Amino acid sequence: MRTYNNLEREINRNLELSSICRGEWCRALESEMDVLENELHEVIKAGEMEDLKIALISNKIRKAYGNFSPDIHV
Repeated sequence: MRTYNNLEREINRNLELSSICRGEWCRALESEMDVLENELHEVIKAGEMEDLKIALISNKIRKAYGNFSPDIHV
């Protein structure tokens, strides 16, 4: 399991990359974000994080998942 600081760094990196990813790359990032989200839940269960940090990190994960949604142009 990653330390909290490493986990936060990876989530921030994926959030940033999710804003510019396309196609297969986005699907790979989404899979990586799934792993990071599961690791976050493990850190939360272990009680290693305060509530404010949990809310901030959870918000970043939601934003990243929002970036993964399909880009449909009509």
